[in-house]
Amino acid sequence: MAIENDPNSAQDLENIFLGLRQRVVITKFSQTVQEYVKSSNPDIILMGLSFKDKKELEFVLELRRDVITHNIPILAMIPKEDTNFITNHKALGFTDYMVKPLIKQPLLDRIHSHVEEYKFSESSKTRDNMSFVVVDRGHGRVLFQCRANLKRYVFPEFKKIFTPNFLKSIHAERICFDVRVVPELGKEEVDVFERVMKLFSNHEKVVFIAGRHMGAFIEHASDDEKMLVFMAPNEFDEYVKMEEQKKEEQRKKEKKDKFTKESGKENPPPPPTSLGDVKIEIPIGGATIPVDSEEPSSSESLTETPPNSDLPEKPTQL
Repeated sequence: MAIENDPNSAQDLENIFLGLRQRVVITKFSQTVQEYVKSSNPDIILMGLSFKDKKELEFVLELRRDVITHNIPILAMIPKEDTNFITNHKALGFTDYMVKPLIKQPLLDRIHSHVEEYKFSESSKTRDNMSFVVVDRGHGRVLFQCRANLKRYVFPEFKKIFTPNFLKSIHAERICFDVRVVPELGKEEVDVFERVMKLFSNHEKVVFIAGRHMGAFIEHASDDEKMLVFMAPNEFDEYVKMEEQKKEEQRKKEKKDKFTKESGKENPPPPPTSLGDVKIEIPIGGATIPVDSEEPSSSESLTETPPNSDLPEKPTQL
């Protein structure tokens, strides 16, 4: 894969790769391309640098942090000799570099050398590694990184991993299979994964990070309600974030409903803040509100003055 923003350099690359049997993608640097690289797992990345956008270097460091892409050879295509970059290109995450303009045969030889070295290194790791499945637990999820041929290595190892005690210990965690680096994945492999999913019957969803194998899942999966398929890990992370947000909102709603139910009333109206908000009803012919609040009302006078009193009768106020 080649990432090049300069149109003239991109055209030179097209001319160099024209007629070759290898599938080469040439595109501009963007957020979409960054996600595509992490999901497609190419054999080599040619990265055109401008030395003007720090996001180019940040992207390479991000690839080095991803467990799937951290060993992919990255060849920098730089516009001019730069002593500082040449000295530090390894520390910046680049495998090698070439100065533009690129010459066809030296570039193809360099690509072939790095790809062969990368494939040999990966196959050696597979042979030397005791495990073809890496189990990564944390943050409420279990990630199974499948690192070799599914039928020959990975599926037999599942039988050793998925013991009753282990399944019981992860019953409340999100389940995710990362199959981006497996060499082949077709209908037969998808069918096996659907049988594996039955081990997680108490889980609402089982997640797959498929990368370039996404088409196989879309074409062959029959239980697409339980199976969630993503191209790249960041898509899965966004999904988890949204689900956690939904749970938090639901928890707050349930807490509020419980409080309302226990209090026996829902949001009582606020008390009046002024006399004008108070509704006073006076029956026809009844007592009137006195003008002077210090004088007793007629009703109070009638109540407190004993019958046949010698005090003169107080006239009714109009």
